[in-house]
Amino acid sequence: MREVLQQMKTKQPWEDTMPTKNAVLVVLLALFLLCGCGKKNWHSSWQEAAPASRSAQGEQLYAEARKKLDQAADLESIMASMELLQRVVTADPAHREALAYLGNIHILLGTAYTADREEKIAHFHQAMKYCELSMYGNPQFRTAVKGGQKPWEAAHTLRAEDAPAMLFWVTALQYEFKEGMTLPEKIINVGWLKYGIIFLNRIKQVAPEYGNGAVEFAYSICYLALPSFLGGDTDLGKAYLEKSIASGKGYLLPRWGKGKYFYQVTGDRQSARKDLRWVASQRPEDYKDLYPWRIYFIADARVQLEAL
Repeated sequence: MREVLQQMKTKQPWEDTMPTKNAVLVVLLALFLLCGCGKKNWHSSWQEAAPASRSAQGEQLYAEARKKLDQAADLESIMASMELLQRVVTADPAHREALAYLGNIHILLGTAYTADREEKIAHFHQAMKYCELSMYGNPQFRTAVKGGQKPWEAAHTLRAEDAPAMLFWVTALQYEFKEGMTLPEKIINVGWLKYGIIFLNRIKQVAPEYGNGAVEFAYSICYLALPSFLGGDTDLGKAYLEKSIASGKGYLLPRWGKGKYFYQVTGDRQSARKDLRWVASQRPEDYKDLYPWRIYFIADARVQLEAL
């Protein structure tokens, strides 16, 4: 993991969305727009979704997979957890929790264990697909998408049990934007983050207490990354970060995210160091984030400190 993080440490997550006067960039962007290059498209996967089902074997395998995932501290143990989750889906193809957590693992693999941009994109796309397959376990959602609606257009049909899949879908999208897209692609596709906000709004409607600050953190990323003419708002992004910290006591994500993202937008390097130094000094066993993510947050905070 550290080798991957070292390769990425000089890259500022959202700096590519800042205004530029580079004439060459303007020309390249115009060409991208004219030819349709770089435009993110959505492809339906509802045909691959299985009817909702539960079996004793699937539930037993899922319990084993979650236990292993909650102890996974390296790539080998993460992959072993993924293999167990895939066995769950083999036994119960529509196991919503297993599908959602397969999405979560692909996000982690993409950001923490992959340096190649195309490989990252593949992980983030697979994560979104798994999350959509999880959502298709909701028959109303599946019917709406089968009828021609996009997932975000059908979000109003989703329920509290769909909250993990919705949140992980948004997270995968944000990581694709941050780590997978080139500058022209970010400019062309930044509006996709508004679809993320639609899912986050639905989570707040059906499961307002869900996420332990992770939903508020995802809101903050959307509002920090979106340009103002599309609803972006740095002050609102900061407010959501503060809500994330307040709601996420016992979790590393909010402080790590504030140190890594918000202060890079404002340029307050001293405050960034303070938050990242705090995260880097923590013990993973003292926190509640999914265990392999705790390991990543602490390792990444140390790498980010070296780059500041």
